[in-house]
Amino acid sequence: MTPDGPDAAHTSSGPQSYEYVIIGGGIHGTCLANYLLTEGGHAHQDLCLVDPREQLLASFATKARQCGMRTLRSTFVHHIDTEPFSLESFAECAGREDELVSTENYPNRPTLDLFLDHARNVIDRRDIDECHVQSKVTGVTRTGSGDRLDVQTEAGMLEARRVVLAIGLGGPRTVPTWGASLPDDAPLVHVWDDEFDPTTAANFAGPTFVVGGGITAAQLACSLSEHTDVTLCSRHDLEIELSEADPYWINWRHIEQEVHTLPPGSEARLDRIRAARNDATIPPYVERRLDEARDCDELEVRRGEITCAYATDDGLLVRFDDGTTAANAQVVLATGLDPVPEHPLVDSVADSLSLERGAEGFPLLDDETLAWRGTDGTRSSVYVSGALAEPSVGPFARNIVGARRVAERLLTSRAGTVSERPSSALRGES
Repeated sequence: MTPDGPDAAHTSSGPQSYEYVIIGGGIHGTCLANYLLTEGGHAHQDLCLVDPREQLLASFATKARQCGMRTLRSTFVHHIDTEPFSLESFAECAGREDELVSTENYPNRPTLDLFLDHARNVIDRRDIDECHVQSKVTGVTRTGSGDRLDVQTEAGMLEARRVVLAIGLGGPRTVPTWGASLPDDAPLVHVWDDEFDPTTAANFAGPTFVVGGGITAAQLACSLSEHTDVTLCSRHDLEIELSEADPYWINWRHIEQEVHTLPPGSEARLDRIRAARNDATIPPYVERRLDEARDCDELEVRRGEITCAYATDDGLLVRFDDGTTAANAQVVLATGLDPVPEHPLVDSVADSLSLERGAEGFPLLDDETLAWRGTDGTRSSVYVSGALAEPSVGPFARNIVGARRVAERLLTSRAGTVSERPSSALRGES
């Protein structure tokens, strides 16, 4: 649904009212909407997905292709649908079983194209696009009566009984200090810049340095190395891990034992979760791509970092920490994003609704419902998904399975109980 003008979110009697307004139309927002429609008994007019892009999942699809992703790191049971084997059935019906990639000691993983085509199939079958308002949320406040929330968007005002923040990582790009002083037209880009075009980067005449030590940097370096001279620069030795965390972190019982027993909002929770996450690591199948590219002299892997860079007419002159230099170069950063609690909308919602924040600015959530607690200790009508929910959902919060866990929490909390789904329905998740 694309608004026709600034008042498109209004009716003649006031703002359009919804049971849920979900802020963000990525993996998390779309998955939550699907669960609420399919499992929660909600009608389309009860839900609103607010996202500024023309299509749901557009940001995820763009970013995946920008970094040269071929397959997902998640298994075939992790997707936006409610049935665990939906993607597998979709592949079989379409004759695309070969796009369920075999992985040693791990369930099959879907190709990016298969995952996206399945997601679009789910969106179309469930008419989730009907819930999409193409706009940007600028704030959330209480209504005059106080029992509902006003959601301010660039298309007008929406009214909601509940609001879900599903904004993804989405913060500013992390840029090294040496890059801050370079002119805007210097050949320094970040893989997550909206304007980053891997085709343009692949056609650069000089050497390309990809900076980063995780899966994004490795995939990008492999993709660019098919067209140009690439060096992957990492501050540490490349570390190999198959998944983002050990699979037992998917189970709520484990999270309750290992995380929820620690004080809410504490640094101890964040430390426990970060120790469990395999951040800045590369799975074995990407390592093999790197090795193949190196064997063909298409790519170099260099341990070290750039300490300074200067713009010249033909590119960048970069200096490394060992004193060596490279001329006429371009640098593509795969250095991540700033912490999600620093997202401007998080600050705005917390301030306007008097919501409590814990260590490092993370929302202080009720572990049972994922409702953001107010400074008075009560549960608000704002719920959180994605990386913002890590202190309650655990190390897989930002992943696809994290979206499904949040959806289950929303549904079961409304019924008054929170329970673990049968393990038989979660093959490949434990």
